[in-house]
Amino acid sequence: MIRLSQGTAACLGLKKIRIDAAPTTAYLLHGERCRMSCAFCPQAGGKGAKGEPGAKETTGTAHRLGRVTWSPFSRQELLTRLPRAAPGGLKRICIQGVKSPAGNAELLQFIKEVKVVSTLPLCVSTWVESEADVAQLFEAGVERVSIALDAVNPLAYTRFKKGSLQRRSDLLLNCARLWPGRMSTHIIVGLMETEEECVTLMEKLLQAGIRVALFAFTPLKGTALVAHPAPQLGTYRRIQAAHFLLQKQLVTCSAMRFQDGRIQSFGLSGTLLREYLRDGTAFQTSGCPDCNRPYYNERPGGVMYNYPRPLTGTEVKEAIQCVSGNEGKEASHGRKLAGHL
Repeated sequence: MIRLSQGTAACLGLKKIRIDAAPTTAYLLHGERCRMSCAFCPQAGGKGAKGEPGAKETTGTAHRLGRVTWSPFSRQELLTRLPRAAPGGLKRICIQGVKSPAGNAELLQFIKEVKVVSTLPLCVSTWVESEADVAQLFEAGVERVSIALDAVNPLAYTRFKKGSLQRRSDLLLNCARLWPGRMSTHIIVGLMETEEECVTLMEKLLQAGIRVALFAFTPLKGTALVAHPAPQLGTYRRIQAAHFLLQKQLVTCSAMRFQDGRIQSFGLSGTLLREYLRDGTAFQTSGCPDCNRPYYNERPGGVMYNYPRPLTGTEVKEAIQCVSGNEGKEASHGRKLAGHL
C-alpha cells in the first residue's frame, strides 16, 4: 500500500475532487509508522492513522501530514496510473518516507518499482543515518535527496526533534559536497527561531548548493505543539524575501541589518527591493524544482503563506507591504481554499 496526497490522487484519476491549484509534483507517502518523535508531526512516535497518540493503526484510513490528507491505494494502482499522468501536468515525483524499524530497505525497493514505470525525476525525503544511506538512494535512481532540518534554532531542534542540529546539518553539508546540486532540506519557520538565525543558516545552505524548502509552522491536532502559534505573516514574508535574494545572490547576510533578531534592512534601497520582488516569485512555494505543494500550510479562510501559483498584482503588493513591515493587511491574505495538495 502507498498513500497519495488528495491532489496527486486527483491528477492520477484515482479520486474525483475539485482542486483550484493542481500539484506539479506527485506526492507519495511511504510507510505506516514513524519512529521519530517530531513534536509538530501527526505521524510522530507511531501515532495512529488519525494522528492521535496511541490510536490504532489502520491501513485503510487516510493519514494527515501537514494540512494534507493522504489516502491509501495499492501499489499496483499507483504504478499503473503513473505512466498515464497528463503530459505537462506532473513534472516530478516526491516520496516522503517515514523512519521505520526496517530502515529504508522497503523504500529502496519501492523506488526501483517507480523508476520502472516512470521517467519523471524523483526526489526523496526520508530519515538517513549516514552518507552511505544517501548513496543507496542515489544508486536506486533518485535524482534529489532531502535531509530535513526543520528547526534552525539548536535548542528548538533538541526540544522538538530530540536530536542535534549540528550533527544533522553536518551530514547535510557533507552530502552536498559529495553530490553537488542534488541535496535539499526543509526549514519550518515558527519554531522559536529568530529571523536572523533563519537567514544566517539559509545563506550557509544556499552557498553549499542546497535547495531550501520553506514551510510555515502549522499547529495540528494530535501533536505536542497543537497550541503553538503559527508564525506572523510579516516574519514569514521577510524570510521568504531573504531566501529569494540570497538564492539569486542579490544580497549577503553580512549586508543585512537586524534588531533583536528581526530583519531591519536587506541592505538595499526600498526602490531596488521592490524591483527585485515585484514579480512575486519570492512568495511562491520554494524547494525542489517543480514543487508547488498546494495548501500544505494553509487552512480554509486562512493566510496564504506559500502560493502554489503566480501571484496576482494585488497579492504581490500586499506581500511586499508585509516585507516592509506593514502587516496591517494580513487578514486580506486569507481566502477560501478549495484546493488540496
